[in-house]
Amino acid sequence: MTNESKNINYLQGDENIIRAITDQLPIGVYRTSIGGKIIYANPALAHMLEYTLEEFYQLSVYDLFANRDDREEEVQSLMTHTEISKSKEILLKTKNGKEIFVKDSVNVIKDHHGKMLYFDGTLEDITERKKASEALKESEARYKILTDITIEGIIMHKDGIIVDANPSAQNMTGYSSEYAVGRNLLEFIHPDYAEFAKSILNTGFTGTFETVLICSDGSSLDVEAEAKDVFVDKYEYKVVAFRDITKKKKIESEILTLSTAVKQSPTSIVITGLDGLIEYVNPKFTQVTGYSYEEAIGKNPNILKTEHTKSEDYKELWETISKGETWTGEFLNKRKDGTNYWELASISPIIDENGNTIKYLAVKEDITERKKTEAALIKSEQELIQANATKNMFFSIIAHDLKGPIGNFIQLLNLLKESFNDISYDEKIDYLNILTGLSQKTNNLLGDLLLWARIQMNTLEFNIEKVNIKTIVKNSVSIVEEKAKEKNIEIILEVEDLYIDVNENSIKTVIRNLLSNSIKFSHKNSKVEVFTQIKVQDNLVQIFVKDNGVGIPKEDIDKLFKIETSFSTYGTNKEKGTGLGLILCKELVHKNNGSIQVESKEGVGSTFCVTLPIKNSSV
Repeated sequence: MTNESKNINYLQGDENIIRAITDQLPIGVYRTSIGGKIIYANPALAHMLEYTLEEFYQLSVYDLFANRDDREEEVQSLMTHTEISKSKEILLKTKNGKEIFVKDSVNVIKDHHGKMLYFDGTLEDITERKKASEALKESEARYKILTDITIEGIIMHKDGIIVDANPSAQNMTGYSSEYAVGRNLLEFIHPDYAEFAKSILNTGFTGTFETVLICSDGSSLDVEAEAKDVFVDKYEYKVVAFRDITKKKKIESEILTLSTAVKQSPTSIVITGLDGLIEYVNPKFTQVTGYSYEEAIGKNPNILKTEHTKSEDYKELWETISKGETWTGEFLNKRKDGTNYWELASISPIIDENGNTIKYLAVKEDITERKKTEAALIKSEQELIQANATKNMFFSIIAHDLKGPIGNFIQLLNLLKESFNDISYDEKIDYLNILTGLSQKTNNLLGDLLLWARIQMNTLEFNIEKVNIKTIVKNSVSIVEEKAKEKNIEIILEVEDLYIDVNENSIKTVIRNLLSNSIKFSHKNSKVEVFTQIKVQDNLVQIFVKDNGVGIPKEDIDKLFKIETSFSTYGTNKEKGTGLGLILCKELVHKNNGSIQVESKEGVGSTFCVTLPIKNSSV
């Protein structure tokens, strides 16, 4: 048997799918035992008798009859007749005590020994039709037949010649009464049903049947018709009432085409039992996963599982569907060939008429390309934010931090020039020292700014070489010693005499910036410590710069190395910064295949740690 046949057989034979269809029918559908137990009833039947489905299943068939003996009489009639189906009008009572007439079309279900097992049938509320029929008999007015019943199309004929048609029949078919009266009924029957219609006319059949009418616009109309004999003015006529069953036919067609629709679905469909094992997959599933129908059946869906989905997610999934609800979420799954793919899954329980979960249904859409697009958009957005932040900081430094020292430098030079002959030698030396400090500060800032710009433009030549870490630290300390002396801050070194593979200038810049920050935020008469730790097993060296200064608020620590959230604060002597130093440190450390972290407590101090490889693979 082909996979397609298996798929179709599975779907067409699934009782729950058939029940799902009958639950939508507008007429009552039932199955009862011979003794009167209600085995199945659709919502329309419960609604007809003014019960909920839960209440309905608590009843016996006898409870529904206006006269309990009528039920017994019906059972005896079905047991004594040889035909397996029968249609009869019966009187029932609703939950609220109202009596209604229904048409009971019964099929007797027997086993292979001929023993009766069940009664399957449909109930149609014909109370209004019954009342109209009785009114017609009382008045014996054939026109009252056509005016009292307006929902169904009704025609009256004698020996096949139409003698009247009600407004509904005219509206449904498009033929006027003037056109139809006097014509043979067969003129309005679809050619495919002409022979069947002739046999009904010739035999004088009364009862229910289906046929197809030809409307005035040439379209076809599926109808369910019921023929009855009536007497008007002591003359016998046939009255045929018919109703549009297009929706019913559509439902039947949907049942027949269900397997095809599922087969051609652009989404993967999986049905599992309560044990979680796969019972059915559609072709799209095999196309996406690479597993054939035979390979998937009987397996657990975890054959697709990756480590991406956490156990907590699966727990939430099972809790949701166990409550009879639908779970929707995303999975990163694995195909048969080992490649990964993303899918959006909707998983629901399949529930029987008793409210019990009997299977699980998963409808899954491959969203791999969508996820790639989303990731690309997110990355693009992040790059745009980064670029804007870089541009803003660049212009901010040029506009404020670089312009300020240069302006001060010019003012001091002008002051010195104008007062050169009026000030003492010592004052001149003080001016020169100030100018030297401003020059050094401006030069350092300009150097950092140009270095950062080259990194952003990927134009920085970054050669890795073997250098002594102790020498780098000492050189960096010598640059900031004057700043430390101004605040009487002692710099304590405990650095290993160790050669490592790094870019020397970049690491000097990092150490210098970290030392400058520690001095800036340390109190007078304090100390700054620089020490190292070696992790031989991991081939790493850690350089620590520790101070006992003002510390960093907890909420600001995460902002230190992010350009889009970077900030600058004044030091203990109102020293002003740019916010660029730590961002530059991070980028330079990463260029050396290292990392940078910070631990800080407000009012206690900060410790920055730079971790670098001793032997760099980039050499």
